[in-house]
Amino acid sequence: MAQEAQADLNKVLAALKGLHRAFPIEQRLKTQACDSTRETYLAVLSRWVQTASAPSPAGFDAEALDELLALDAIYLTENEQAIGAAPFCPVETDIKLSFPHETLYALSALDALALPRLLGSACVIETRCPASGQPISLQVDAQGNPLPSELDKAIVVFRKASEHVQHYSHDVSMGIRFVHPALQGQFAQSLTLAEAAAVAHAFYAFQRKIFAGTF
Repeated sequence: MAQEAQADLNKVLAALKGLHRAFPIEQRLKTQACDSTRETYLAVLSRWVQTASAPSPAGFDAEALDELLALDAIYLTENEQAIGAAPFCPVETDIKLSFPHETLYALSALDALALPRLLGSACVIETRCPASGQPISLQVDAQGNPLPSELDKAIVVFRKASEHVQHYSHDVSMGIRFVHPALQGQFAQSLTLAEAAAVAHAFYAFQRKIFAGTF
């Protein structure tokens, strides 16, 4: 509740609206995907959650994977040997998450805040401020909330990464970064860590519904 009290609801809703507009994955899965495609999406997510590592396309329905690629629900590594499904990222990035038993990476700051809750495990997020180059390290609990003592260590900023949005992994995520809080005034749109966590959990709530069978 303390973190929720520190979150500006209007800023959270505005950021959430913008994210849904740029990356309407939930709407696409509801209105454009058939049942078998949604089942394959669940299977991909389940593999990620169970193994905390990127699954290979082998073993999944190829036609369903093609449809998920077309919907931007998943993406493949350059060699097409591993599947990414935001917030799960199959390649190393500048945002590193150290869990007790594995290391993962995230495409965006919001993805990094979403992962601990989806995996049900606390972690340490490490990155560098893209503006100042200063290291940023955050402890996040198993609910995906930064510890109270960490809330002033960074902000999350939103910058336009591309004029033409086609894929979340290339055109949206790269503009959502952790930044040193002293630089807040340099960015048109920014959130506190508490606000960013609220956005991340609300945006990816549809995945929890898929797991629960209530999507």
